[in-house]
Amino acid sequence: MILNRIELKKVMYDFNSIANRFMRVDFQEYNIILAKFLAHLDNVEIISEYIRDCGQPTYDVKTEIDEVAKSHGSYFDLGDTKQQEVTNIYHILKYCSENKIFIPQTIARSYSTSNKWQDMTKGFNERVSMVLIRHIEGYLTKIGIDMGMDEHVKYSITVNNGQVNLATDNATINATQNNGVDIQQLKALLDSVRQEAILRLSQMDIETVKESLEVIESEIAQPKPRKSFIQTAIKGLQAIKSTVEFSAAVVTLAQFIKTVL
Repeated sequence: MILNRIELKKVMYDFNSIANRFMRVDFQEYNIILAKFLAHLDNVEIISEYIRDCGQPTYDVKTEIDEVAKSHGSYFDLGDTKQQEVTNIYHILKYCSENKIFIPQTIARSYSTSNKWQDMTKGFNERVSMVLIRHIEGYLTKIGIDMGMDEHVKYSITVNNGQVNLATDNATINATQNNGVDIQQLKALLDSVRQEAILRLSQMDIETVKESLEVIESEIAQPKPRKSFIQTAIKGLQAIKSTVEFSAAVVTLAQFIKTVL
């Protein structure tokens, strides 16, 4: 596949959005959102190739699901390696989705001491689905790091046995105009908000912050940033209830962006 850093950021933004929705799903809509989540994984080439590269499940998925479903207190064997966790969890979710197995009412029972389906759903997603999400996030983040700082250089990306390989693509890259933003100052402000989020917010709020910051960073890098996208991202940050330090970092970022747009 061929991507530059801006395109990769958009892939990461879209993935974080659907993953965040899946992690917050109401148990009654679980199968619907699960199907959308899996469709996204299958339809985004850079993600689907990574999952395929992780190989086949380490056991018969149907048998494993049946064992967990019939015995309250049993848990899935996710695997010993990162690749095994990715493929085992993906195929568990895929099998359940394709065979209309209602996870909150069946296999999720073992992942919570509560008798409420929403709590069971939350417990299963945090201990199983989140593992897959974190591995995909890590994979995409490492590709972004390897790409370096240039937003527009395109790379040919391949993955083999868990090893990601990047090669500069020889396609012509169109030059873009400088929109006059002090990128170093913007980066420092984004890093400040990100750091305060990590120190002071819940995991769910941290995900929201990451998504908003990625939108801002991606749009600012464009010759003609879409103000509505940036403003929506800023409002999302401002809506998070947190400490004085986090709020102050958001205010400083918002004021800077207001001066350059």
